[in-house]
Amino acid sequence: MSFFLFGRGIRHPFFPGVTAEAAATARGRSQALAGTFGELARAAARGAKAARAVYVLTSELSDGEREALWRLFEVPVYALQQRDGHAEAWECEAQNGMHIADSGDEVMCACGRPGAKIAMASPMGCAAD
Repeated sequence: MSFFLFGRGIRHPFFPGVTAEAAATARGRSQALAGTFGELARAAARGAKAARAVYVLTSELSDGEREALWRLFEVPVYALQQRDGHAEAWECEAQNGMHIADSGDEVMCACGRPGAKIAMASPMGCAAD
């Protein structure tokens, strides 16, 4: 599983039909928004809305940040880790770690998805499966 370049609209591999708009320039309603916590908060202040999901470009998302984004957008919030415009890892739907893109590992996660996963520090309350 891989992601498209951010410039073309980042997509979560489990939701390929949902293209995220860059939060830094978003206005109005989008299927999904992607950006740093600050970019997403500023997008909400401009009136941007997400219909399906919010992707936070970070390797760690605190419970407080997740709650704040939930209150702003009222859609699921997922952390994505990126490098050079490509997402390398995405938060597990069960929010207990980060799946690694193109790992080739067929280990099954508790969320029901295949692939290697890394445990995150306590901000997401994660543990490896």
